[in-house]
Amino acid sequence: MLSPLALRAATLLAEHNLPAALLAAQDCLQAEPDNAPMWNLLGVCAARLGQGELARHCWLQALQLDAAVADAHYNLGCLHEDGGDTAQAVLHYQAELAHNPRHQDSLFRLARRYQQEGRVMQEAACWRRLLRLQPDHVVALHDLLLLCQRQRRWRLAARLLQRALRLPQLSHAEAAALAAACLHQGMAREAMRLLQQSVPLAQADAGQAAIWALACSELRQAAAAEAAWRQAVASQPQQPRHLQNLGYLLLAQGRWQEGWQAHEARLLRPPVELGLPCLAAPRWQGESLAGRHLLVWFEQGLGDALQCCRYLPLLQAARLTVVCRPELMRLLHSMALSCPVQFLPLTSLDMALPAHDCHVFSMSLPWLLQPDPARTPPARFVLPPVPALPARQRKLRLGLVWRGHARHPFDHHRSLPDIRLLTPLLQLPHIEWLSLQLPTDATEQTWLGQWPQLLAGEGGLADLADTAGVLAQLDGLVTVDTALVHLAGSLGLRCWLLLSASHTDWRWGWEGAHTPWYPALRLYRQQQAGDWPGLLARLAADLAALA
Repeated sequence: MLSPLALRAATLLAEHNLPAALLAAQDCLQAEPDNAPMWNLLGVCAARLGQGELARHCWLQALQLDAAVADAHYNLGCLHEDGGDTAQAVLHYQAELAHNPRHQDSLFRLARRYQQEGRVMQEAACWRRLLRLQPDHVVALHDLLLLCQRQRRWRLAARLLQRALRLPQLSHAEAAALAAACLHQGMAREAMRLLQQSVPLAQADAGQAAIWALACSELRQAAAAEAAWRQAVASQPQQPRHLQNLGYLLLAQGRWQEGWQAHEARLLRPPVELGLPCLAAPRWQGESLAGRHLLVWFEQGLGDALQCCRYLPLLQAARLTVVCRPELMRLLHSMALSCPVQFLPLTSLDMALPAHDCHVFSMSLPWLLQPDPARTPPARFVLPPVPALPARQRKLRLGLVWRGHARHPFDHHRSLPDIRLLTPLLQLPHIEWLSLQLPTDATEQTWLGQWPQLLAGEGGLADLADTAGVLAQLDGLVTVDTALVHLAGSLGLRCWLLLSASHTDWRWGWEGAHTPWYPALRLYRQQQAGDWPGLLARLAADLAALA
């Protein structure tokens, strides 16, 4: 039971009458100096009135009187965290939970601290404990499912997302965040439903408009996606990422001139975000290169580099220096170029570079030289001699790649989720397959071992020049979206590209079986997101006709 003085102080605090509550608490403590909860209440009043030192003294006094007094450790944790002493804050949150394992605010604050410190296991444990106490805690559900997505635990993330989608009365911000998580999971229709119900586009901020644009893109609503991206650009013109993403949308539609121009907005972002160096020489803007030394820096992934190296012969400079990934060095060196070229392996963003007059990043070359890829053929390489493959046992020999780079943000969509999906292809009696997958794990190797018509061809591939030499001995390549698509396309090799309906890369467009980037390439698109069995059955039927 509270004494009348204690009841008065608590009532005034509940009414947010802080000065009066503070005086009432002081009066109570004069009569009841050992009242630990009242010391805690006095600390709350002091903290809310901006008297941090007094608050700290009160909470320590409360704990000295009663080590288990409710909320004192939590309040001290908040005070330390606000003051920047996060280590002490964590200790106080943990102490509060030691006395009261059901203290939700401590669990929430502790999860956030672990999140910021990258302590993944501890963060996940806090979110799970919080969800056991409050199953409809939207932040805990959202952040735990994002954590699962980062760990590529897609099934668990999907279950958490389904729980979150059943929550009633989401705020604009909560609905937008869950819509973004839906899009990452490949659930575009669910994302759109959330947006339509809870995030009206007319009231959306720039970030929410960007989520609208992504959802419309995934649902192939081109006009709506473009309008949403333009709204995001207008709402937040200082954020170049929105204009860059608008560029990707335009490029996917074959609107080359507009698309490449918008794509240049990426260079307005901090270079460290793009993995690009800060170079002192001016950026080349398309002016004459007569008598000038141009440095070309190949950016992004190996596929992007192979796609854009076709523009190197168009550079009419007195001299070129080309910085590229080491795996590309020998291959690019085999290109016929009209001026002296020095190739340098990319070792670091601050690597030593020769003096040069100007520089250009490779993904700007289409904009500066020829925006329409149909008017610039793929690069041509002079391949080095490579060991001949064993004599074939069947009519056709095709290469096979079923996984992309694991660190790609959408690899879970573009790579096959299960190697057993390859069964319809490996059963074709007239085809001998050569695995070019790097790497393969033990489970995959065991399963692949049962197929005598599948040869291991990934050994000894030191770089892309070696890989090109192997590809040149094949009749074609079946692959998911990887750098080998670009290599096969540059070689003019028949290639069947397996494309997910979710997060299809901009360069392959939204429809059709052909691409202006590589005439020999055949695009096989999922008719429904995630339908890899149907896609592989269609390809197997078409390959069977080649017999």
